[in-house]
Amino acid sequence: MKDRQRWQPEEDALLRAYVKQYGPKEWNLISHRMPNPLHRDPKSCLERWKNYLKPGLKKGSLSPEEQSLVISLQAKYGNKWKKIAAEVPGRTPKRLGKWWEVFKEKQLKQLHKANNLTQSSLDPNLPISLAVSSPEKALQGPYDHILETFAEKYVQPKLYPHPNSIPDADPLLSLGSVTSTTSSSTLLPLWMNVNSTSTASSSTCSTTPSPSVSLTLSPSEPGCLESEVNRIGALVQYCKEVEEGRQSWVQHKKEASWRLNRLEQQLESEKARKKREKMEEMEAKIQRLREEERVYLGGIERDYREQLNALRREADCKEAKLVEDWCNKHSKLAKLVEKFGGHGLLGVSKDIVH
Repeated sequence: MKDRQRWQPEEDALLRAYVKQYGPKEWNLISHRMPNPLHRDPKSCLERWKNYLKPGLKKGSLSPEEQSLVISLQAKYGNKWKKIAAEVPGRTPKRLGKWWEVFKEKQLKQLHKANNLTQSSLDPNLPISLAVSSPEKALQGPYDHILETFAEKYVQPKLYPHPNSIPDADPLLSLGSVTSTTSSSTLLPLWMNVNSTSTASSSTCSTTPSPSVSLTLSPSEPGCLESEVNRIGALVQYCKEVEEGRQSWVQHKKEASWRLNRLEQQLESEKARKKREKMEEMEAKIQRLREEERVYLGGIERDYREQLNALRREADCKEAKLVEDWCNKHSKLAKLVEKFGGHGLLGVSKDIVH
């Protein structure tokens, strides 16, 4: 047995020939029925046929539609891959299970990488929007770029006005204790206040105050700035909801198109099956008609031979009867000649007879 070895092309060809002739069953008889023996276990033959050689199986990686469908079905059914494979045509439970393991491992690696990024220290030279939002990237998901973009476009101009327009309201970057940071945190929105809270917690735990970099902002109209930030936050939330709705709609559209394609494939296969059954029925009818024709012609030929034999027997009987009549007439003539007697007449009669 070489169950652990790689399958060779000639073994696959032998397996296909066996299934074509005997069907996918009785795998233990493959070495007895085929001319060339196959040194494989029956279970290995079944697995090879079911997972690799069966007609209709798709090769290659899963398409994005199939991946999204498998993810949704796995969330619905769990790890019941036979049930999931029944709704994903052309894919085996073994193939879907392997893909899910690889996909889950990739997701875990990405999550681990995101956690490492959150634990790393922030660079002071980074912009304020990037420095504040980077610890929350693992929690906010794919909408970090929206918050960063709005922070860079709308919040920073309010926090850092141009020196020509408002010369007396410049923000001051000071090196001091945590108290300045806590006073400035009231002017920032909640999602931009991560750095200050972390600095405050670290200062309370340590006995000796360590110098920290804090951003002191002194805008001319804090109430207007807060209302503007609130409006921007609401706008960001609306954009997030719209994006989520669009993603769900795209996902629903993909699933609907996939189900429509699957229904079309089922209709095509049903049409091909009915056509094949109709052709088999027509071939069976033609075979029956040919059999009836052969039987009918055989009967006609048999009747002809019987009639021919009867005619031959009748002709033989007539010929035998004619020969018998001729013999009777000949014997009567011979007796008549003998009755007349006479030497001369006897010789003449003998000459006549001969």
